[in-house]
Amino acid sequence: MMFSGVFGHTFLNNLIIDGKDTGTGKSIRPVTGMQTMFVLNPSSVDIRCRPGNQSPNATDVCPVKAGSKIGVEWHHDTGGPTDRVISESHRGPCLVYMARMDQPIAGAVWFKIYEEGYTSKTKQWCTDKIRASHGVLNITIPANIQSGNYLLRTEIIALHEAQKKGYAQFYPNCAQVNVVSGGSAKPQGYKIPGIYKADDPGIFVNYRKDPTSYVIPGPPVYVSGNAKIERFYTSSAVN
Repeated sequence: MMFSGVFGHTFLNNLIIDGKDTGTGKSIRPVTGMQTMFVLNPSSVDIRCRPGNQSPNATDVCPVKAGSKIGVEWHHDTGGPTDRVISESHRGPCLVYMARMDQPIAGAVWFKIYEEGYTSKTKQWCTDKIRASHGVLNITIPANIQSGNYLLRTEIIALHEAQKKGYAQFYPNCAQVNVVSGGSAKPQGYKIPGIYKADDPGIFVNYRKDPTSYVIPGPPVYVSGNAKIERFYTSSAVN
């Protein structure tokens, strides 16, 4: 089962900052082994950034302004026009977390800044939307968080086999960003692993029965006083 449908899997390929593609792998912590392979155990340390080098010097650090919108871009392969991004069958939510890099990342330091699951109006999952936008999801960096180096943890959870306990597929990746022009806020943090359990309603679920009742797992989204979470997609989206 572990390698079935491997060609439909996905990984974080690049960031888009100030409208510019930072380049494949720029500031993204490298993954050990097959970069498109998922994590099944939400209690494993691999759920943090997928198997990889946890050294803070593993990759570059990209500067981003607090309160700015940036793009995170997933791919399965090269990012070309024929890239599947992720298999159409692998439906589920998108989530984004942050954690300061000057704190032990095994501690309660992770806070969620974005989540999107199923939208009943369009009858689409977040994964459907990123496929339509060629892998790009735009998010807002909270305006009032402290300046400094952060891990930006992006995640897709594929639910196509989640009706069986322990079979939800997690696709986490971490990028390194330097937040500038920030404020003084330190959002409440949570541990990763620790935010999910295998029997959580949003992880052990048959989403096909009633997707409108789907509950996104994990802690609540942190929203700063003047940095509203926005759900939108770039002009590269398919009309």
